[in-house]
Amino acid sequence: MLQAQGIHISRGGRKLINDVSLDLSAGKLVGLIGPNGAGTSTLLDVPAGLVRADAGSVSLHNKDLHRIAASERGRVLAWVAQSGPVNWPLTVERIVTLGRRPHLGTWQQPSGEDKRAIDAAIAATDCEHLRRQDATTLSGGERTRMLLARALAGEPKVLLADEPIAALDLKHQLQTMDVLRRFAADDRACLVVLHDLSLAARYCDSLYLMHEGSIVAQGAPAEVLTEHHLRSVYEVEVESGQGQVPWLVAVRPAEKSSVVSSSTGEDIAGR
Repeated sequence: MLQAQGIHISRGGRKLINDVSLDLSAGKLVGLIGPNGAGTSTLLDVPAGLVRADAGSVSLHNKDLHRIAASERGRVLAWVAQSGPVNWPLTVERIVTLGRRPHLGTWQQPSGEDKRAIDAAIAATDCEHLRRQDATTLSGGERTRMLLARALAGEPKVLLADEPIAALDLKHQLQTMDVLRRFAADDRACLVVLHDLSLAARYCDSLYLMHEGSIVAQGAPAEVLTEHHLRSVYEVEVESGQGQVPWLVAVRPAEKSSVVSSSTGEDIAGR
């Protein structure tokens, strides 16, 4: 559904993204993980159409992303920002309704079908009690859920979400991951940036692990979230287990002698 090939991005003489490729297939929830500064959010901006790569290509449904009209792209692909500001004193319902704009003509009012999509998105993100509230008064977590609802209201086929659980309490973290899991079914797909590796292991079909702007491992969560990768990339020692759900906890910083940097030229993914 979405494919990026050979993406390169440099700023101020520094390589932010170095020859990265990824695929997003129908029915899949794919996690994009890595420590702060790894390039995950910058990479997500490319298929979102917010940043043009210096080199490489992005295709959506086998079409060049930048050759697709904005109106068509808006009906197929939605993006949830890491921390989207809300500057207008609109109600939560009005903000969520904006997610239907790609489906409406100029000055066209939402139909019954549009309203059903809006109501479903508000319910899925636990925003019903916020429906009439001024969006500028929301907490960070409430705002994140509202923006996810806006994206879902558009009924896209591909959803890109940048750290959608970062500001959420425990209940809403699980609820949001459940929403993303249900979304990524049948003919839809979701690419999500995550820092909670236990939830990444529990919910994602596959993971891309980034380090210093490159993909250093990809595959099923069990193949990516190894002790070696976590020590090399995150510089931590971990404990993990497989009970009713997989779990992973960082217990201490790794010894410097055991940390391998991709800048040395050694292949982290192959070790």
